[in-house]
Amino acid sequence: MSHTQKELAHTAEHAFIGSLQKLIGKTLNVRKVEHRDYDNLVVIASTSLDVNILIKAEQEVNSLINQGRKITTHVFSSLAEAKRQVPNLRANENRIASDKDVRVVEIENHDLAACIMDHATNLRECGFFLITRMNRRGSDYEISFVVADAAKNAAIDFSRRILNICMLTGANYNTLEETVKKLMQSNALYLQKSKILTRQILDRIDSKPTHDAGPRIITGSFVGLSDEEVMEFVSRKIVCPNLIVVIANLKSDLDPMANIVFARSDSLSDIDCNKIFTEIASERGRGGGKPNFVRGIIRKEIIEEFICIIARRFTG
Repeated sequence: MSHTQKELAHTAEHAFIGSLQKLIGKTLNVRKVEHRDYDNLVVIASTSLDVNILIKAEQEVNSLINQGRKITTHVFSSLAEAKRQVPNLRANENRIASDKDVRVVEIENHDLAACIMDHATNLRECGFFLITRMNRRGSDYEISFVVADAAKNAAIDFSRRILNICMLTGANYNTLEETVKKLMQSNALYLQKSKILTRQILDRIDSKPTHDAGPRIITGSFVGLSDEEVMEFVSRKIVCPNLIVVIANLKSDLDPMANIVFARSDSLSDIDCNKIFTEIASERGRGGGKPNFVRGIIRKEIIEEFICIIARRFTG
């Protein structure tokens, strides 16, 4: 009898959770299992999972698949009866009616779990089990996986990506992790230097009066500044009364679009930055925000025009 991809994936998930439980030494709370067209997802409540544990569980699942562990389904008259006869039963009690028959799926000498879904009759049918992603959300871990032909195809794609990363970084398979760590450290250092230089450059900008009774204005157009520090600078400046700030920043000279921040002090409540930005940028940019603070992007060639139009609007 052939089984569907969903049935094979769910069978492998049972084996996987069983392996994790043995490695961790306690029963896991499986919050959710999803079988999607492109992969499968299991959400586990835990504070003690890491990549090494997952890989050990993955290895054991594939060993069990190679051994061809048999899968048997047992039926009990109730959940209480199932738990009485199977003390180490894994069950999501919130999803199981206590007064109805309960199906328990047993993977030979490995795992026992209450489950209403259909499963393979032998783990060998799962072919191959591969974890493709691990993500932590609060106290939950989201783990994606694939089985059978999908797992083999994903393994080939992983190999392709690793080879490409090796080519891009100049590393080989054995040195790749260490190379990536060094690149991350270098990147963090460069980012820190960029922030320091950005603060120094922006702090040199003086505000200019627009006219005697009008607000003061700070403007600037730059290349390669830290966008995070630009935001911090603008937020700090508009705490002062009677001030408008317009800062444009290109990531590099090659970029066609520049990030732009347009903001004003709360004291200038008659100025709607969001409305003005939309009017000036038109089809040459996009962005939005609040009346006092707008972030967006505009085409590189209109940076000076954009800044000048805003400055002239509040002059004379």
